[in-house]
Amino acid sequence: MTELYGRQQIRTAKRIANPGCYATSTQMLLAPLINHLNPSSLPTVFGLSGYSGAGTVASTNSAGEPISLPKVTPEILGGGVKPYSLTDHIHEREAGFHLSSLSSQQQKVKVAFIPTVASWFSGIISTASVPLNNTIKAKEVAELFEERYKGERMVRIMKDVPALKDVEGRHGWVCGGFQVHSGGERVVLVGGLDNLLKGAATQCLQNLNLALGYEELGGIPVDN
Repeated sequence: MTELYGRQQIRTAKRIANPGCYATSTQMLLAPLINHLNPSSLPTVFGLSGYSGAGTVASTNSAGEPISLPKVTPEILGGGVKPYSLTDHIHEREAGFHLSSLSSQQQKVKVAFIPTVASWFSGIISTASVPLNNTIKAKEVAELFEERYKGERMVRIMKDVPALKDVEGRHGWVCGGFQVHSGGERVVLVGGLDNLLKGAATQCLQNLNLALGYEELGGIPVDN
């Protein structure tokens, strides 16, 4: 992930694994807070994704030709949502593993992650509830994010809670809605991305460009 783990590593790597969509938003949400996490409590991330995030299954059309069909459709969901993989989702482990490398205290990071599929096509909205090891104000949290992602053209920090329209069909990651519990030791914030773009193809192109020596954002429209 270019925004968090070092572009030079990607430029010289022999093998590159593209991050998962949920794992991307989870790591981006928690990274600026990594040294403020309460070691005795888990940060919890609730991810709500469009049904394209559930993947596809092989099928054939009326002519017998191979096609791919969505595993989940709005009809199956009845216009609603469906939680799944309530524990041990692979992106839960992925996010925790990589976030651990960012801790200055060499703290092993664990994340509680709950995914839910929704009846729109693409776009993920992730809400994080993060217990802290010290009291902090919402303004200070926002400043941590502004500082951590300063100069990152694929990241947008906003004051309000991101909505689906802020992420669907867009190439970057957006974060906002910073609120702190009245006790000052738990922050709640919201991040979002398009699971088919920043959560997949866009991020893949960023990594591919770096690996081949091109400009990182070559061929990628930068969101305004």
